[in-house]
Amino acid sequence: MPDIVVIGDINVDVIFTIPAYPLPGNEALASSVQLHGGGSAVNTAIALANMDMNVGFIGRVGKDPLANQVLDDLKNAGVDCSQVQVDPSVNTGMIFIAVTEDGERTMFGARGANSFTQTAEIDPGYFNSCRWIHLSSYSFLAHHQYETVLAALDIAENSLYTRVSMDIGTEPAVRAKSRILELLPRIDVILPNETEVILMGQGQSLHESLDNLLKQTSSTAIVTKRGSKGSLLAVGDKRIEFPAFDVQTKDTTGAGDNFNAGVVLGRLVGLSWEASTALGNALGGLATTRTGAAAAFLNRNDVARLIDQHLFAQEWAPMRIALEELTAYFEGVL
Repeated sequence: MPDIVVIGDINVDVIFTIPAYPLPGNEALASSVQLHGGGSAVNTAIALANMDMNVGFIGRVGKDPLANQVLDDLKNAGVDCSQVQVDPSVNTGMIFIAVTEDGERTMFGARGANSFTQTAEIDPGYFNSCRWIHLSSYSFLAHHQYETVLAALDIAENSLYTRVSMDIGTEPAVRAKSRILELLPRIDVILPNETEVILMGQGQSLHESLDNLLKQTSSTAIVTKRGSKGSLLAVGDKRIEFPAFDVQTKDTTGAGDNFNAGVVLGRLVGLSWEASTALGNALGGLATTRTGAAAAFLNRNDVARLIDQHLFAQEWAPMRIALEELTAYFEGVL
């Protein structure tokens, strides 16, 4: 049974690399096309498995060739798919991604089978050894999938050692805002980006929005993804800004999902909030150095090398203790 259970959408990413995004009604020619497994939750699960964690996935796919593509990506990374449901009546979810030369992405999605994930088809025993549940808030958009989230939260609350994290997507922050806010006190770690924090917290600034969200719960930490500006940790009275790692960006697809994996991994293995946030920055940064989200098969050596390269970087001087903690973890001292 897995130590980490990830619940969310299973999609196939179709990635077109284009010189620039065309004006409405115009066209652009792609220099390359890639097809592989994707979806925020899938990317996070693969990243955790690449860090040698025991990961399982709960989701739903169609009975079509696209499902084989994404399930192969998950299984090849070592993610257990025994609880992935197959629906012969609908298609597997799909995301079309246009990536420009500067690495920015524009996405269009069709959720397909994801919306019909059934709680009754999940083996309750699958959670017996689970120490962490990671949720994608896209699971909050459809009734059946949301029931699966509620069932998982009930299991976590009845466990002495299971913690819960949640990624907030921009679309759910608008369409499922009330559901997310209602469940906020039941989540241990929330992992939004700046836009999502402001949408959820409705403040005039990032910090005001964070304060508004944290007023609604005393137990939740919020670790905000800020792209090239790094990240912001808000837990208790702490508000700590972290720089981004210096990497050569090719494609930002999946960077935030890999960031999520870093934070979850850090907290699961007992690292401090500071080291866990820095680990999120490291995984997120490395994910941008390759094209495609699930294709960025990073490993522990990649992450350890990046941290070592920045150990004495000036911008990381205030966070050197966190990097030293990570170095000790990857060397097996912790």
